[in-house]
Amino acid sequence: MTTSAAATGTLKIGDQWNAITIIAHSQTHPLKAICEFTENAIDAGAAHVRITRRRSAGKTYLEVADDGRGVAADAEGEPDFGRIATHLCDSMKRHLDAAQRRGVHGEFGIGLLSFWSLGEELRMVSGGPAGLRELRLVRGERRYEIRPVRSRMVTGGTRVVVGPLLEATKNIVTGEKVTRYLSAELRDRIRRSGVTIEVLDSVARKQLAVVPREFDGDRLEIPRRYQTPLGDINVEVYVRGEQAGGEPGIAVCKDGTRVLKDVTELLPFQHAPWTDRRLEGLVDFEPLTLAPGTRSGIVPDAALDTLVEASAAIEEDIREALAAREQAEAERASRQLLKQVHKAFASALSDLPAEDYLFFDIPKSAPALQGRPGVAGDVAAQGEGKARKGVAAEPRPLLSADPGPLASVRISPRTPRRQPGDSCLFTATARDAVEIPLAGGVAFTWRIVSGSAAIATDGRSCRVVSSSVGIVTVGVTARQGEIEVADRVELKFVEDPLADAAGGRGLPGYRLEAEHGQPWRSRYDAARNEIVINSAHRDFLASRHAAAKHRRYIGKLYAKEVVLTNFPHESPAEVMERLIEVTLRTEDAL
Repeated sequence: MTTSAAATGTLKIGDQWNAITIIAHSQTHPLKAICEFTENAIDAGAAHVRITRRRSAGKTYLEVADDGRGVAADAEGEPDFGRIATHLCDSMKRHLDAAQRRGVHGEFGIGLLSFWSLGEELRMVSGGPAGLRELRLVRGERRYEIRPVRSRMVTGGTRVVVGPLLEATKNIVTGEKVTRYLSAELRDRIRRSGVTIEVLDSVARKQLAVVPREFDGDRLEIPRRYQTPLGDINVEVYVRGEQAGGEPGIAVCKDGTRVLKDVTELLPFQHAPWTDRRLEGLVDFEPLTLAPGTRSGIVPDAALDTLVEASAAIEEDIREALAAREQAEAERASRQLLKQVHKAFASALSDLPAEDYLFFDIPKSAPALQGRPGVAGDVAAQGEGKARKGVAAEPRPLLSADPGPLASVRISPRTPRRQPGDSCLFTATARDAVEIPLAGGVAFTWRIVSGSAAIATDGRSCRVVSSSVGIVTVGVTARQGEIEVADRVELKFVEDPLADAAGGRGLPGYRLEAEHGQPWRSRYDAARNEIVINSAHRDFLASRHAAAKHRRYIGKLYAKEVVLTNFPHESPAEVMERLIEVTLRTEDAL
């Protein structure tokens, strides 16, 4: 007879063994199963866990032994294996009070069933007043066996043996793979508990220690904790280096145990910056609820909603930290590139007529230019100075001769500039009256005449360094018998040594400005002595794919501005001739 009345009832398991089989098969990761056994040992207060891979009678076995409290006792004080076997999905840990549950992770009562992904049989041994007892489970069988065993446990606690290992897993469960997996999976759990875990692989004859994984990159400067109504979210985010090993991604953890390798496995996190493959790290939120079967998924509940809501602030901090880092890296790269460009142009302009390129002051006596074609040396400059004053310059001998007595000493470089914290190497050259260098027989004494700096001397050279901006005067005294001569130079410590000119403008620095859709590539800012480069120009963007190409592009813009600045009234044809003249002499250095 049919009825239209509503019916209610209680959900029940139709076939308990089928339900148990489904639960056992839900964990398919053999390394995750080993992690389950290790976490059970940590939950039992173990200070040391030993994982052994061994071979017996041609078959491979895995053993996890710890020195913890052992299996919880029954009313008679014996290991309560009966409850473990008959209370699946009802872990004893669920019935602990708040104080007892602190630091304890197990809650589902199905961890032992994960051995189905590892091997054919599980044997768990723990001790009581009557000696050691063993729980034996067989993969695919619903019966269990508890029996006394004649053995001894060196560590006390609990010993779990699984084997023989399945054909599909025995090559996966190697000592090295177990070590790497646990170091990442239990990274913070190991740190917080202080447990030591060692892996003995007697098959491969290796003994390994499980050390919490350290991230390879540089840590982003963001807060370590973000507060929520359910508790704090612990966050660590790192920028991976170019040679970083392992897989990128920000992991999701629950109280120190990794739950997901990558937060982007969660739909609300499938966007930047979480998808940025330069990043690695973790997000740890203890209130998260794990998927009971795999323990590698997260239940969509209030805890996950709280994490997603708090992620907006985390994302903003990550973006700001990345932007600041990228800006700092761009500035460092620009400074390095500017040094290369300046060096190339100093070399190029030294080959060209000095009277043609007057606008940018390039010290012709700079050590970097000595010996280059077209660069007059100090001796020639001194001779020209004497000639201009009506004093005949002393003739140089046509043939080399032994040098005469000490007549002068000269320090090089003459007009150095350094950033605070960088050092400058000075060299002193002693000469006779006709400027022939003296190879020996001269003693040098270096000193700081004025300013604050540290000096380290080594014969005819010294190295000077200062941590602050300012001018340091460095002096040297050369002695040969009774003859004594001296020289001194000024060393400037400035924030931008390349833009700081000696006796003139010097070669300009450069800065980037993004003007999208504008055709100009660069222009010269005379007030700031800077070349402004349009970083949104398509040519600038195309050049950035290769460092050498980008360097040459910046060099061409420099050449253009140098020529336009020095030849503002020349015809277009003459300007183009000058541009070829400059680029020809810089392209090899760039």
